[in-house]
Amino acid sequence: MHAVIAALVDPYAFKGGTERIVLHTKDLLEEEGFKVDIVHKDNSQKFGDYFPLWVGREAYLRCDKCDLVIANNIAGLGLFPGRAKRFVAMFHGLYLGFFGMYETEAINFPDYLGNKYINGYIAEVFLANAADKIVAVSEHVKKEIEQHIGVDKDITVINNPVDDAFKPMDKAKIRSMFNIPKDAFVGLYIGRNDTTKGYDIFREVVNYTYRDVFWLQVISSGGLNQIPILEDITTFRQVPFGDMPLIYNMADFVLFPSRYEGFPLTIVEALACGVPVIASKLAVPIEVEDYLKDLVVEQMKADEFVEKVMSIKKQRWLGEYYREVISEKVSRRFSLESWKEKMKKAILL
Repeated sequence: MHAVIAALVDPYAFKGGTERIVLHTKDLLEEEGFKVDIVHKDNSQKFGDYFPLWVGREAYLRCDKCDLVIANNIAGLGLFPGRAKRFVAMFHGLYLGFFGMYETEAINFPDYLGNKYINGYIAEVFLANAADKIVAVSEHVKKEIEQHIGVDKDITVINNPVDDAFKPMDKAKIRSMFNIPKDAFVGLYIGRNDTTKGYDIFREVVNYTYRDVFWLQVISSGGLNQIPILEDITTFRQVPFGDMPLIYNMADFVLFPSRYEGFPLTIVEALACGVPVIASKLAVPIEVEDYLKDLVVEQMKADEFVEKVMSIKKQRWLGEYYREVISEKVSRRFSLESWKEKMKKAILL
C-alpha cells in the first residue's frame, strides 16, 4: 500500500505543531503497512511563486492511483479527486477563519490579500471540496469550515495528541542543569516572534513584570511579520524536541498570547507537564477550557495578562494542583494512543 502526505514544509527541519502531526501520521501509516512519501516545498519541483501548488503538483505526480493521500492545510492544491483511492484533507486552522476574526485590522498582517483570497478562497475551498474526508483538529476549526466554506460532507474532529514524554519532572534538578535560580518565579513564552503568536503582547508583559518574573523564551523558526526579539532574557533557539519537556518543567507558568490557534500543542504539552497556562481566549479551544479556569484572558491587552501573572505568583500552590491533578487528566484525554485509534477510523476505514 502506498500513501502520500502533503505538507507545506519539511517536518524534519521545521518543528511546529502541524509538522509534529505529519510525523505522527507517517508513523501510524507505516505501522499499518503503508509505504509513505512526505511531499513538501523542499522536495517538490519549483515553478512560479506559489509553493503550495508545487507541493500539490508533486503529490499529484507521486500519487498515480495510490491508496491514500493526506493534505495538511493548504498543501495539495491541485490534487484533483480520483488521483488517489482516498483523499483526506486535514485542517489545522483556517486562513478564512483567522481573517474573519480580524477583518478590520487585516491590513496589519503580512500579505493579507494573498493569504485571504489565494490561501483561503482558492486553496482551502478547493481542498475541502476535493477531499473524500475532512479532519479538523478542534471543534472550533470544524465550525470555521462550516461557516466559511460550507461543504456538504461530514467533518471529523480529532484533537492533536500530546507525547508521553511531556510529564511533571523534578523542577529544582532541571533548573540547576540550565543555571536557573531554583527559587525564582519563572515564566515561559514559546512561539514565533510575530503578531500572530502575540509576541508584541509578550514584550509588553515582560516590560511590566521583569522585576517579578525570571523570563524564558523559546523562539521557533518561521513567521513573516517578525518583531525584534528581546535580548535581555534567557533565550533558547532550535531546541531539540526531546528537550522540550525539560524546558516546560523549568517554568512556573507559560504565557501564550496567540491571536489564533487550531488546537495548540503548546497548551496541552504545558498542562501535561503540570504547568499552568495563561492564554488569550482566541487561542483556547473549547476542549481545553476546563483545564485553564481563571487563566484565560478575554481581551488582547497586556495589563490583563500581567494581572494573571501576578495572580499565579500569589497562588504558588496552583502549580502543585496542576502537577498532581491536571497533568494526568490532560495526558489521558489527549494521549497519542487515543489519537491513533481515532485517526485509523477516520482515514483508513
